[in-house]
Amino acid sequence: MSENLHGYYIEDLSVGMSASYAKTVTEADVILFAGISGDDNPIHINEEFAAETLFKGRIVHGMFLAGLISTVLGTRLPGP
Repeated sequence: MSENLHGYYIEDLSVGMSASYAKTVTEADVILFAGISGDDNPIHINEEFAAETLFKGRIVHGMFLAGLISTVLGTRLPGP
């Protein structure tokens, strides 16, 4: 395990600290996540269907977005 994998200890966190992770979500990401998760709801994968919904277009899976939040918590702040 690399020595650079240390993040912050909980007691080192303070109000105002922040961390971020940027990712452009691609068509492939959405389709692959649908395949892995089994969530093939047309709101995620069918533009014609999604265009007729409240969202007016496809939306990314909520659990995909939760995974991106987990990325920040697990790798940035507080980190490993």
